[in-house]
Amino acid sequence: MIVVFEKGTNRFIGMAPQVFDNGTLRDFTLEELYPDLDPEKYGAIFVEDSARYHMAPNHWQFKLDQAGNPVGIEYRPRPSIHLSTDAPDTDGDGMPELKADGKSQATINIQLMSGQKQHRAAEEIKLSTTGGKLSKRVLTTTKTGKAKVTLTSIQETITITVTASGLKEDMHSDSLTFELMP
Repeated sequence: MIVVFEKGTNRFIGMAPQVFDNGTLRDFTLEELYPDLDPEKYGAIFVEDSARYHMAPNHWQFKLDQAGNPVGIEYRPRPSIHLSTDAPDTDGDGMPELKADGKSQATINIQLMSGQKQHRAAEEIKLSTTGGKLSKRVLTTTKTGKAKVTLTSIQETITITVTASGLKEDMHSDSLTFELMP
């Protein structure tokens, strides 16, 4: 399969599967597909012929070499939400604690990730909780993919789970569970 792109910007132009020609399968050439394109400004790479690239084009991106030139196609990592808090975990059980006094607060930090890297984009995030009060239920991250929200405790000694999910369907969600202590 041939994949055509604009050199310099790596903007996707088009693709075409192999063609059956004189009894054999072969790839199209750039000139056959786009006879009027300047080969100095446009390039092509060849990848395995697969319908998956056509069925879900937003799930793929160019794989780049050290110089930033396309050399293949790779799966685009889905953004994910990572939650952390400033509340301490004094007993080491993996759940931060808040006092069950109805006044104690914890800051919840939201960071968007794309694989192992920070996802640097403003995205809308929806928050829900099984208890307590959140300062916001829907928020937009900054352009660096970060946001903060405050959780205020209640007066019961239970656990509270805060869940964050993206308003886009292709984002992994995350949750954080707090213990409320007397």
